Amino acid sequence: MSRSSMNPWIVSMTGLVGLLGIGRLCDALLQFLENVNMRTFSLSYALLWVYALVSLLLAAGWLLAAWVVLFQGRSSTGSSLVYLLVGLFILAYPALYMTPALCCRMPDIRIIQLGPTMYLYSTGGWVAVLGAAGLIWRGRRKAARE
Repeated sequence: MSRSSMNPWIVSMTGLVGLLGIGRLCDALLQFLENVNMRTFSLSYALLWVYALVSLLLAAGWLLAAWVVLFQGRSSTGSSLVYLLVGLFILAYPALYMTPALCCRMPDIRIIQLGPTMYLYSTGGWVAVLGAAGLIWRGRRKAARE
């Protein structure tokens, strides 16, 4: 029997989209719960646990993405480069959007409300670090083989 495996590039790109989606959904869930808590003041204890569970969920997703990109995608420098570019775009978007020369040319994603306290912003930072680590890891492995 032959063992079939998924293409690591497809898995890592699906993981990137999933990780950013989870970060955005966690932001939306917490924003919804905070709005409900502001109206009723009945969710303050539950909101504390939701923050902890969301942080654990994202940490598990970040580690799973790191495992896929660094150890499973052995020869895919393209996925590391995509991770780096997407992460840097998410990190730099708030500053780029406020730059007068670029504000009219940038895509308008203000509905996401990127900010340093958002989980999507933190996920973008992790994705950028993961992309840079993947490129460095592959460069060092290639140099060690030669």
